[in-house]
Amino acid sequence: MEKSPLPQFEEMENVKTNDLIRNGGILLDIEGRDISLKTAKDGHTILVPQPSDNPEDPVNWSQTKKHLILLTIAWGALCADFTSAAPIPCIFLQGAEWHINPNRVNYANNLNVLMMGIGGLLWIPMISFWGRAPVLFWTCICGTLLTIGATLAPNFEVYYGMRATMGLFLTAPQTISIAYIKDIFFFHEHARKIGLWASLYISSPYLGPLLGNFIVGGTGKWEDVLWMCVGVCCLQLVLIVLFLDESYYNRTIPAEGQPPRGSRLMRITGVWQIKNHTGYFYTLTGALGRLAATITKPALLLLLLGYFMTFMWSIGINITTSILFATPQAFGGYGFSPTSVGYLYFTPIVAVIIGEIFGHFFNDYLAHRYIHKHKGVFEPEVRLTMIYLSSIFMVPGLILLGFALAQHMHYGVIVVGWGSFTIGVMLASVAVTTYAIDSYPNAPGEVSGFINFMRVIGGFTVGYYQQPWGAKVGYDTSFGTQAAICALSLVPIAALHRYGKLLRFKGKEIK
Repeated sequence: MEKSPLPQFEEMENVKTNDLIRNGGILLDIEGRDISLKTAKDGHTILVPQPSDNPEDPVNWSQTKKHLILLTIAWGALCADFTSAAPIPCIFLQGAEWHINPNRVNYANNLNVLMMGIGGLLWIPMISFWGRAPVLFWTCICGTLLTIGATLAPNFEVYYGMRATMGLFLTAPQTISIAYIKDIFFFHEHARKIGLWASLYISSPYLGPLLGNFIVGGTGKWEDVLWMCVGVCCLQLVLIVLFLDESYYNRTIPAEGQPPRGSRLMRITGVWQIKNHTGYFYTLTGALGRLAATITKPALLLLLLGYFMTFMWSIGINITTSILFATPQAFGGYGFSPTSVGYLYFTPIVAVIIGEIFGHFFNDYLAHRYIHKHKGVFEPEVRLTMIYLSSIFMVPGLILLGFALAQHMHYGVIVVGWGSFTIGVMLASVAVTTYAIDSYPNAPGEVSGFINFMRVIGGFTVGYYQQPWGAKVGYDTSFGTQAAICALSLVPIAALHRYGKLLRFKGKEIK
């Protein structure tokens, strides 16, 4: 949010959206003021942005259309991690078929994760240059074809290549989704809509192995798991064709100067954007410049560091537990069948649901409480309070999980530790994402791209050392160290909480 040399809020009358922003805060509630602004149905919550009179303005779309688009982008975000994690139970079958070590087969899954981080940044300039909808449409087509290629792979080398490039394309909705949420929903709705989106997004790396284990246990064929992934991608393509629309709306152009929208199919495929590119969308240089400017923001860097130090361990838990549970008892594992392992993956999924239910209401409570105490003014730093609360779940959860694995305790103890950590991850993820777009509302795709990059780059690295690290020093020690790192992540968050209002204005301007 940029500073604005405007009169005090109490003196404002007949103001525009930009007039609501002042000194790092934004006016979100009338609080008894006599000002002429469009408000929500409650009569006092100020609509940001102030909607135009153009029915094509995305914030003026019907609630049905908005939520069908939310479902579409949330399912797209699910696709990437779902197809990335679902083949994890297949590594033993694939290793036996291709006569290689299962750990080597798993390298394809690790590289897929890395390419998701790179792809998340790659597609962001394109949504400013070409539009949101065509990037989602064409990356989904390419990702679906590559998933089919991985399913039909005759050897490991082909499979390895297909899995890597799958991640590059299928990750697009994970970052573009936030731009959509910002485009079509009002400011005060962001936290709840991000929570709904994140409930699918965060549960997807667990839902994939859950179903993958059931399929492996039922059919004994790894190809069937990949065909399931193809089906998930095809469903995403169907949702795009049925419900998606272009949400980018250049608010610097008055309603009467907006280009006719024409056919929705033309907007999805990118033809409309090409015809109306000049003067409406960013140049490629401008789009790349926006991405470069975003990473110069010190407030965002502190946020990314804190998130990196916590989310990465969720990937590590996913890898460690899936391997240990499937390893025979004679070799130190639990000796569970694939079907039994699948049932255990209900743990993080239920935890995500619990986290969403709690956060759905508590995020709004924190915001409303702050707004009321500060005469209708909201500041993004209030979102960070939820991150402190999330650590109460994550740190004990990791410690408990580590001791349970080290002492070979009953799997019920593992369920409690894993579930506790995942609740914390869900709460933190919504808070991190919401703070980022509240702080930089003109760059939702860019901040989301970097959040996704830090999330997956941590998961990529953990995939290589998590298992041998625990086996060498003991899982109680390795997970205890992870818990300590989670606790230390509060240091950059606390610094951001204290100085974020000043740091948000530092760095290169995002034009």
